[in-house]
Amino acid sequence: MTKTMKTMALILAVAIGQTAVVQAGYAEDGAAKKSHKIHVTKKDAAKKGTEKENERGISNRLTPKPAPTTASGPTSATTPKPAPAPVTAPVTKPVTAPVTAPVTAPVTAPVTKPVTAPVTAPVTAPVTAPVTAPVTAPVTAPVTTAPAPAKTWALYNQYCSGCHGSGKQGKSATAIQSAINSNTGGMGSLSSLTSTQIAAIAAGQ
Repeated sequence: MTKTMKTMALILAVAIGQTAVVQAGYAEDGAAKKSHKIHVTKKDAAKKGTEKENERGISNRLTPKPAPTTASGPTSATTPKPAPAPVTAPVTKPVTAPVTAPVTAPVTAPVTKPVTAPVTAPVTAPVTAPVTAPVTAPVTAPVTTAPAPAKTWALYNQYCSGCHGSGKQGKSATAIQSAINSNTGGMGSLSSLTSTQIAAIAAGQ
């Protein structure tokens, strides 16, 4: 018997006992006392039963129950597939017709004719004949030829006649300078002569 059923039985018994006591109000005192004693005894028994049930329930709650073992291996039961969510139909928005702006005709500006400037004939300058300057014949100065200096052979006699006599008179300045540079016949001793002196020797000065 569960705790709830016991509690209901106890309440029913108490109610019956109270009814019996009321109905037997005029009974003898011994019968009333006996009924009261029975009522108290039942009440005590019910209270003890309730306390035992409470202790038993607490003991069951404190004692861990073994977890149920599940058999390993493939199960034949198929896993139910989840029901697909209902598809909500898309709400179609009303299409608003585009508002067409009124077309304004373009305003055409008046065409202005170009103003043509009058054509002026070009002015031709008169052609002036070139003035030709008179040609003056060039004046040629007379060429005056200086007389050739007289040949004295003074420098030749001083530096050359001692070795050559008059046999080398009339030699050019280049030949004399070459002979001095190459020391021909000992002429290297005349290396102190300047180019002016050598030209005078060749000219017979």
